[in-house]
Amino acid sequence: MKAFVKQHFPEKVLNALRWILRIRPLWLMSRRERWIREEYWQFGQDQRRFLFMSIARFLHINRPISGYYFEFGCNEANTMRMAWDHFRYLFDLTYVGFDSFEGLPQITPIDRQEVWEKGKLAYSEQLFLKRLIEHGFPSTKIRTVKGFYDSSLTPALRDKLLPKKAAVIYVDCDLYASTVPVLDWIVDFLQPGTVIVFDDWYCFHGDPQRGEQLAWNEFRQRHPELRFSEFVRTNEAASFIYVGRK
Repeated sequence: MKAFVKQHFPEKVLNALRWILRIRPLWLMSRRERWIREEYWQFGQDQRRFLFMSIARFLHINRPISGYYFEFGCNEANTMRMAWDHFRYLFDLTYVGFDSFEGLPQITPIDRQEVWEKGKLAYSEQLFLKRLIEHGFPSTKIRTVKGFYDSSLTPALRDKLLPKKAAVIYVDCDLYASTVPVLDWIVDFLQPGTVIVFDDWYCFHGDPQRGEQLAWNEFRQRHPELRFSEFVRTNEAASFIYVGRK
């Protein structure tokens, strides 16, 4: 969702939207402003809530599926807070946020698009953790892994987090180059019932030869032994369930 908004709205419009949504009362808004707040923006939030509630019901019906909630691409903690809201009363998960906390990496040729630039979407690790704690997260349930994925997702980190598996893996990497190392690293954390979500599935105009779609298709080709079932889709995201090996 974040990627879609950044792609289709200039920064000046985004700043106006933030002001409208957070500060300006409804009675001062024009019809257009009210529609943006009450219909357009709310639709995106409802779609994401539908996604998380669908995951919660799936995990609960197929319990026990426990372990980690992994989130790759954390930004302002909005997604992880929504995950907590939908999972906290049903599951005892450990929440791990993976992010450079420096914004996007250098944009490679395959990911070039006007909306992307190095350093965009930067949000500090300290503010990220502060927002989670203020939202009610126990500090014992949160962990962050700082760094760009091609250097932070190491075998040593994998061994440190194992043998616990992942219940949910939320991939919000925006870029093909960022998604590839994530998918290669998560294999050992898969268990029957693990839900993998791609937040930016329809970026790059929905082109399956770019972005998260391309990274996923290539991953499936590299690992034909891994079986997945298609799960919930929204207007922005796609998700899959790991069902086991052939």
